Amino acid sequence: MDSGLKHFLDTKKNLILDTKLPAIRRQKTEVPKPPKEMMDKPIENDPYRKFANSCIKDKPTKKDVIEKIQSFIDAEEAKL
Repeated sequence: MDSGLKHFLDTKKNLILDTKLPAIRRQKTEVPKPPKEMMDKPIENDPYRKFANSCIKDKPTKKDVIEKIQSFIDAEEAKL
């Protein structure tokens, strides 16, 4: 019998259990601070841009999105 196979059969479960070693060093748990550029960013005034950003960030339901788009349509039709 091959010596590698014999060693594998002799070690049995220990071969699998030996791979689960605990972490040697602790990981940092600090929350990273945002860069200054992000804190100084101006507040968005464009309602369409606000709507797009809120859809990406908040993930509203389809019904809420349709209602908001309908309100944009009504506001623009009122201007005509």
